[in-house]
Amino acid sequence: MKRAFCLLAAAGSMAWGQAAAPPSEPSVKNVELTVYLLSGVQTAAAADDVPQDLVSTVKQLHSLFPYKGYKLAESFILRGRSASGVQNQSARTEGVLPGSGLHYNFYYNRVRVSPEKPYMVHIDGLGIILTGPQNYGPDGKMRGNNTVASISTDLDLAENQKTVVGKSSINSTGDALILVIVPKVIE
Repeated sequence: MKRAFCLLAAAGSMAWGQAAAPPSEPSVKNVELTVYLLSGVQTAAAADDVPQDLVSTVKQLHSLFPYKGYKLAESFILRGRSASGVQNQSARTEGVLPGSGLHYNFYYNRVRVSPEKPYMVHIDGLGIILTGPQNYGPDGKMRGNNTVASISTDLDLAENQKTVVGKSSINSTGDALILVIVPKVIE
């Protein structure tokens, strides 16, 4: 009887020790976002001025929006690490759109990657803000808001798929900023 009790107690403590082991963390992956900032213009003489890999995207944009032409205003790559649980792994980049004097601030709060292939990339707190020159009054104090356009969202993207994230007007003539993103998971 003693022998049976000892074996039962040993087996019970082994099972308890195995159940108490922490769950394995999901693998952390690097995610590379290729970001294209397109401008849609209303002027009649405008022609498309985009790289070859964006031609099919611009063709679809022509069927959706009334812009006469599209131009690549800026492109960049932002690489970050995926987050697990409630962690935030934010990333940010800033720059100036060539020829416009507009500043951009592109950011996200968290990116997560689905565990199975084909990967889905989940981006929380994604945003871009375009700002113009600061406006100052005669007293030297800043006047008004200098935000020209912004887009912010949470979204899910298929890996390696070009996705038009959003559009925002940038001036009174109706020209627009169009945000296109292509995510890539780096293993």
